[in-house]
Amino acid sequence: MTRLSNATLLVIDFQNDFVAPGGVVEIKEIRRNLGDYAKFIDTCRAAGVLVIYTRHNYTPENNPIEKKLFPQLENDGLRPGSTGWEIYDVITPKGGDTIVDKTRYDAFFKTNLKEILDDHDIKTVIITGTMTDVCCESTARTAMHYDYDVIFCSDMTYCADPVSHDNTLKVISSHFGKVMSSNAIVKEFQNVTPKSSNRKG
Repeated sequence: MTRLSNATLLVIDFQNDFVAPGGVVEIKEIRRNLGDYAKFIDTCRAAGVLVIYTRHNYTPENNPIEKKLFPQLENDGLRPGSTGWEIYDVITPKGGDTIVDKTRYDAFFKTNLKEILDDHDIKTVIITGTMTDVCCESTARTAMHYDYDVIFCSDMTYCADPVSHDNTLKVISSHFGKVMSSNAIVKEFQNVTPKSSNRKG
């Protein structure tokens, strides 16, 4: 049974270099429903869901394998402190939200994400953001391995290739968690006893 009363919403790597026009690793498809995405995040906040943003940090020294896979990042892109590294302003974090900086696809890898979730007694992880088949999928897999209930939001995860997006949804639903639309997730919230917040401290 999915436990939305103890849920977190992960907003994965929604940074200017992915989202903004002209970003170093721009994915144009991301901008198709930004208003709906912002509204969904606000709805989750209103339901007392802990909202956590991840922010990918790239340097050639810390990410040697990505330098090989993505040569366009060698000289620019996702550099800590740069405009491209910052979270896209349409869905910028608000008071009470948390930001987790990461250096690999998996948001759990060498970060404090699990400690944050455990400190807030989180049982369910809702996955949104970019990219569907890379950072979102990697994070969803690890969340399941840590025994969190995983909800993968089908219309609030983004990928440049629709086929890869759909294939990831199939893999997640078969082996790692539930795949749900944002509307279906909101309806689930309506069946949960309202909470003031999942935030502590």
